[in-house]
Amino acid sequence: MFARPDAARDFVRHYLPPEVVECLDIRTVAPVSGSFVDPELRGHQADAVFSVNLKDGGEAYVYVLIEHKSHPDRFAAFQVLRYVVRLWERALRETGGNRLPAVVPVVLYHGRSEWRAPRDVADLVEAPAGLVRYQPRLRYELCDLRRYEDDEIRGAAILQASLLVMKHIFREDLRETLPRALGLLAELFHTQTGLEAVEVLLRYVAMATDRVGAEDIRNALVTALGPEGEEIMPTLAEKWIEEGMARGLQQGLQQGLQQGLQQGRAELLLRILEKRFGKVPADLRDRVKGADLDTLAGWVERAFEAESLEDVFEGGWEKP
Repeated sequence: MFARPDAARDFVRHYLPPEVVECLDIRTVAPVSGSFVDPELRGHQADAVFSVNLKDGGEAYVYVLIEHKSHPDRFAAFQVLRYVVRLWERALRETGGNRLPAVVPVVLYHGRSEWRAPRDVADLVEAPAGLVRYQPRLRYELCDLRRYEDDEIRGAAILQASLLVMKHIFREDLRETLPRALGLLAELFHTQTGLEAVEVLLRYVAMATDRVGAEDIRNALVTALGPEGEEIMPTLAEKWIEEGMARGLQQGLQQGLQQGLQQGRAELLLRILEKRFGKVPADLRDRVKGADLDTLAGWVERAFEAESLEDVFEGGWEKP
């Protein structure tokens, strides 16, 4: 999505604060290749970089970190700081300038829980008053798709369709949302760009959620695009099957690693809970051991600050 100049320009135009947009020559927004996300985090994060000219001269960058998690990451500001530093390092290598370019960091979030993580890295640092001025500061802009009504999502058709699907990817109503998102691409369907957009969108859905299956995807295509939508399904299915066969061994290894991480995080959470609140009831232990990685990450974060077991699980568990 963000590799398309029109989508990049519309994202900057519609989803950054007006005072930021006012400084930028939107006509010059252009995607920059490369990623600064750590390889081990790419299952939950992606990023996009845009270069843009400033109206008063010079060049700046918009750095977008996409958080594909159901719960906020408390240390997102620290991650953003690391990635912005890497962007600066690359800019210095390529330009040889004697100043660092301005960077506007944006976190794009579409998870289930409200985003309460600190938005300035300085708020993560524990320091007495005498040391505060020596600590780094870097604030990011938050684009939380949860706060937008569907009809408030704006921009080029590909941008709208992508953000709409991202907003609903963790929700029960994804099956109803998918035809509307694909319908936004109907006018582009007969172009190579449109076909690529449909494939990318459906690939994302197939990989990012288990809330819809092959039949749901076929129905969405037919609803949005008519008979031509049904014609594209066999081609996509055949292509994905071939890719799936090639990835079979890799997926098996990844599944084993995922299970190991899940078990380790569950044990860590139980140890924290026992240390803070004493013996953990059996039913709650079972719930922790059956939770997915993202859910466990949210519980671990709250376990350090919660005043009771009930607070850790946000009312989802009540003491017998």
